[in-house]
Amino acid sequence: CPGGRLVNGTECSGRVEIRHGDTWGSLCASHWDLQDANVLCHQLNCGYAESILGGAHFGEGNGTVWSDIFHCEGTEPCLWDCFRMALGNPACSPRDSASVICSDSL
Repeated sequence: CPGGRLVNGTECSGRVEIRHGDTWGSLCASHWDLQDANVLCHQLNCGYAESILGGAHFGEGNGTVWSDIFHCEGTEPCLWDCFRMALGNPACSPRDSASVICSDSL
């Protein structure tokens, strides 16, 4: 499962970053939910999603903030298997970046 990672925390917690082409960027928190986070935790071998935190809990990051919307059931093997809408670039502040704490990080 390429294209998803957690940064600035532990191996299994942190700010969500996704990759478009060669560009990694934070993910906007506005549509990020526990089902989406569950898929990412599972994809990273980190169990399931314990909690999702908005408000740049793991720092704001720099560069791009993607505003993709993932519609995951929570059981998909990879984030990219979920139905996804890329919204282009409506304004999403780095302060609104998505993050997650997976069960295996505790």
